[in-house]
Amino acid sequence: MRHLLGNAVLRHGSSKANVGRLTVGLLILLLPAMARAHAGGADAGLAGALMHPVSGLDHLLAMISVGVVSAQLGGANVWRIPATFICAMAAGTALGIAQWLLPHVELGIAASVLVLGLGIVVARRHLPAWPIIAMVLIFGACHGYAHGLEIPGSANPALFTLGLLISTSALHVCGVLVGQLTTRQSWLGRGIRLAGGVVAASGVAFLLQALGGIA
Repeated sequence: MRHLLGNAVLRHGSSKANVGRLTVGLLILLLPAMARAHAGGADAGLAGALMHPVSGLDHLLAMISVGVVSAQLGGANVWRIPATFICAMAAGTALGIAQWLLPHVELGIAASVLVLGLGIVVARRHLPAWPIIAMVLIFGACHGYAHGLEIPGSANPALFTLGLLISTSALHVCGVLVGQLTTRQSWLGRGIRLAGGVVAASGVAFLLQALGGIA
């Protein structure tokens, strides 16, 4: 019994250590760009891109929610769902930079906050993940497209995209850490689902605002 308990503790510690290493790695990637934030030109574009995902509440809530839902579903979804969002976001950013026409992107962004908020409310381990993966594919493209449209004229497109992906990955990791923490205590689980309801309500407000802009 002691041997089994020891193995369980070691596995738990290893999992936490892996998440910690990933977080430290992302911070290491972020620090050099932040140190060059006053250099101007392409570096300024990279530094600006690092801050871009946190400049709007809708983007911030959606990207953290992706991580939370991933942790709630558990297993390979912890990395699979954020990776899907990142890949779709990269493609959407490229479309935005190229000025391709992608209609109703603001509706997609608002819907992402609503759907991902509801996802936090209902997500449980062993539930099928493919509906969230499919929606994250669309939502990631919408968020990336919106960011790509707003690229500064002096910014290097590749560095701008890299900055967005690094910053978004960091937000996903934050969401995963929160989600993993809340799966360990039932009262924390109830709290995060309440927070998911607040996120979903914010999504409704964003959706109404986006619809008002179209009308």
